[in-house]
Amino acid sequence: MTAYLLTWNPKNWSEEQFGQLYADYKLDKVLRWSCGSTKKIVVGDGFYLLKQGKGATGVIGSGTVMSSPYSAAHYESDKAAVGKMALYVNVKFEYLSDPSAAIPIRRDELNSSELACSIWSAQGSGKTIPDTIEVKLAELWHSRVELKAFTYPEEVDSVIEGAKTTVTVNAYERNPEARKRCLEKWGYHCAVCSFHFELCYGPIGKQYIHVHHLKPIASIGEEYEIDPVNDLRPVCPNCHAMLHRENPPLSIEELKSLIARYNNNLKHTQNQTKNPI
Repeated sequence: MTAYLLTWNPKNWSEEQFGQLYADYKLDKVLRWSCGSTKKIVVGDGFYLLKQGKGATGVIGSGTVMSSPYSAAHYESDKAAVGKMALYVNVKFEYLSDPSAAIPIRRDELNSSELACSIWSAQGSGKTIPDTIEVKLAELWHSRVELKAFTYPEEVDSVIEGAKTTVTVNAYERNPEARKRCLEKWGYHCAVCSFHFELCYGPIGKQYIHVHHLKPIASIGEEYEIDPVNDLRPVCPNCHAMLHRENPPLSIEELKSLIARYNNNLKHTQNQTKNPI
């Protein structure tokens, strides 16, 4: 998973506007943010938000990209008034710093540590964070802030004949390094049905997949250390929802068996339809 740096400068977008965005974040809403001129961002990519300008600056937020880049009226009202546009992505924040709180990772700290990189001086949003920097940044970030448990919108409610299922992706699964290591090992094919989004949908499906926790969340204590290779598997949204139709969740092998059994029944029914007695 690639991570991008999005930026906020109070000079261009006021603190009052940011305050409204923070209120929406507290309501767990999907928000939007300018991504500069970058069009290569894809759904599922990670991001960090860097506060720029005068006074206290640094990394104040993180989360996941929820849409491909799209064009809309410019975020600066005077530019929007004359018809100028800007490029945006929809985002889901896992953490966003309270405007009145101390900045979790200050810019001077970034520049004077092993995280030192020219990207912290970038003027626009949408710059790719180098992999080596992102891994170290994620480690420091997770030690400084408490991330929200993450849910994809399509994972929240799966309603079948009145039965409601909630599939929640926990903070472990949304840890950028854990997800990255899982997918480096297992790839982007669904571990249950082998579906691959990019092969089916093209570029819009690139690197899109859910990550499922093999060990039931309720059985994990605070001291449990996640092993991304052995504890996590890539699964498509459909199979992810079906795994969680039972409590405790079905195993991947159990769901594979159900699929195989149903497919055999389906073939038998189709053959009877074609060749009635």
